[in-house]
Amino acid sequence: MSEEQLRKDDIQGQIVHVYDGIEEADNELPTWWLVTLFASILFSAFYWMYYESLAAGDYPEAAYTKERLAALEGAGEVTDADLLALVGYAPMVSAGKSLFFKNCTKCHGSDAGGKDGPNLTDKFWLYGGAPSDIYNTISKGTKNGMASWGPKLGGGAVKQVTAYVLTLRNTNVAGKAPQGDEWTPSEAPAAPEPTEAEVPDPAPAP
Repeated sequence: MSEEQLRKDDIQGQIVHVYDGIEEADNELPTWWLVTLFASILFSAFYWMYYESLAAGDYPEAAYTKERLAALEGAGEVTDADLLALVGYAPMVSAGKSLFFKNCTKCHGSDAGGKDGPNLTDKFWLYGGAPSDIYNTISKGTKNGMASWGPKLGGGAVKQVTAYVLTLRNTNVAGKAPQGDEWTPSEAPAAPEPTEAEVPDPAPAP
């Protein structure tokens, strides 16, 4: 169709091209659409710089985990139930794993199979295998060389490490021979599988 035959539509405006009966108009995009487009581009650039390039802020999940850690720091008495609840919250277990690899592999190995320290993957425990026993061992240390990590890491971080260690129980990595006494839970509930479920708020300090 020649340019002389191109028509002006009442709704679409001037028709600039026709092919196989399909008409194409060339109208300016609405101002609100252009503003939204360029604002989104600017926002994404600043978002990338803030969270990725400069690492000036935490992503929502990391920020939430920090808030939960602060709440754990101020919690009251440590109970087996509270520690097992943390095992069911994947970000807490992940944070505990990071702390473990940073501070504990020298003595326990990267697979927790034991080096100078005992194997943490079997069912034998030198100082008790209940969740609160493991927490106290990490926090207060022992007379046989285990450092007291509570003052260095803080109570909340020790709980995270405890949650990770609880996930290692009975995975039976081939490593150091069993040490201590066999621990079998009597009335203690089994540790749940890690999920994204929210951890219940800890009881306030008395």
